[in-house]
Amino acid sequence: MATITQKFGKRIKQLRKKLGLSQEKLAELARLDYSYLNMIEAGKKNPSLKRIHKLARTLKVSLQELFSFDK
Repeated sequence: MATITQKFGKRIKQLRKKLGLSQEKLAELARLDYSYLNMIEAGKKNPSLKRIHKLARTLKVSLQELFSFDK
């Protein structure tokens, strides 16, 4: 069973691809380091609330939608 960080990373990747963004571009727009975003998507980093909020704004989704893993 996947961990919450793995589910979150998969969701970020899903939303990023839906917008047609590369990891590099999303990292730039969200003002995050590319390698950090890569680790989030891989489920290896647990981002802070501030970073989660930045990602939601950048991906143009609500926090609720960001945490909708079962879709």
